[in-house]
Amino acid sequence: MWCSKRQLLRPEEVEMLVCGSPELDMSALQKAAQYEGYSKMDTTIRCFWDVVLAFPLELQKKLLHFATGSDRVPVGGMADLNFKISKIDVPADWLPISHTCFNQICLPPYRTRKELKHKLTIAISNAEGFGLE
Repeated sequence: MWCSKRQLLRPEEVEMLVCGSPELDMSALQKAAQYEGYSKMDTTIRCFWDVVLAFPLELQKKLLHFATGSDRVPVGGMADLNFKISKIDVPADWLPISHTCFNQICLPPYRTRKELKHKLTIAISNAEGFGLE
C-alpha cells in the first residue's frame, strides 16, 4: 500500500502524541478542575489558583508533575486531565499530598495565601519518584 507524504506525521506531531504538549494553560486547568470537600468559591481554592496562576512556568510544570506524574499536557489539553483538588483535615503545618494515578492534590485548609504558597512550593519543588536522582 502506498502512503503519500500528506499522511505522515512530522516529528513534532509524533512527539506531541507520545509525550503530550509542553504548553501549559493553567486557566484551562482551573476551569476543568473538580473539587472534593471544597467548592471553587472557598477561600483556600481561590488562594490556590491565585498562587498557581502567578507561578513562573517552571513552578507550574512542577505542580503539574506533582499532581500527574508528568510535566506535559495530554493531547486533548488540560480539560482531559480530570484534575481534582480534595480537602484533607490535617494540621495546617502539613504539606499538600498528591495522588498521581488520579491527578489529585489533597490540600489542607491553610489559613493564609502566604502559608499556602509556601507549603505548595515546598511540596512541588521536592517531589521525586522512586529511582529518580
